[in-house]
Amino acid sequence: MKIVAAYSTLDEAYLAKSRLEGSGIHAGIHDELTASTYWLSSNAIGGVKVEVEDEDLDRAREVLALPKMDAGLLRCPHCGSDEVRLRELSPLAAICVGIGFVLPFRSQRADCLRCHRSFVIEPPKGKI
Repeated sequence: MKIVAAYSTLDEAYLAKSRLEGSGIHAGIHDELTASTYWLSSNAIGGVKVEVEDEDLDRAREVLALPKMDAGLLRCPHCGSDEVRLRELSPLAAICVGIGFVLPFRSQRADCLRCHRSFVIEPPKGKI
């Protein structure tokens, strides 16, 4: 196994491992226990390392060098921004929760943080 990258936090290392495994490359995490137990010394040991098989090293470097995807999956239909936040509760649902009456419901609206407009989230057609 060869080290393809090193990160200062476990989260970054797991994200890299996930990207590699999503591309069909088996990856492992080295120094995970040390970084989780003694997190202040993570940089002193060289960070949390992501390892791959010797024959996958070049391909793994290519995968990790690819640009990351957009930050958000939702886009505002009014301005195209990806700075969108799902509404946690509708006003009616908030009142129901406030009086102790809880219904199973799902957020169907989102608010754009850039243009400050709200919109309804439509479920994908043809999927349940």
